[in-house]
Amino acid sequence: MIAKEKLRDVERLLRGCPDIMTPAQVARWSPYGRNTVYKLLHSGELKSYIFRGGYLIAKTDLIEHLVEHSEDTDAGRSFRIKQNGDKSDE
Repeated sequence: MIAKEKLRDVERLLRGCPDIMTPAQVARWSPYGRNTVYKLLHSGELKSYIFRGGYLIAKTDLIEHLVEHSEDTDAGRSFRIKQNGDKSDE
């Protein structure tokens, strides 16, 4: 799948999520668990802003991260964007 298609698919999947999210919301809207979200934030892999002592993540930054890392094979962070009609996992 080319990057444009991945971007379109991730944007479609996240169309209902808030524009600005907390780490808990990112965990709810992404394939990552809460601990993984915090690891990504602490390492700087997922862009964020600190406001009043808490992390805030822009929807656009989450989308960018998911598109860039959709085929990663790191333990605990592996996921794949599947299109309609994609039979490769069956």
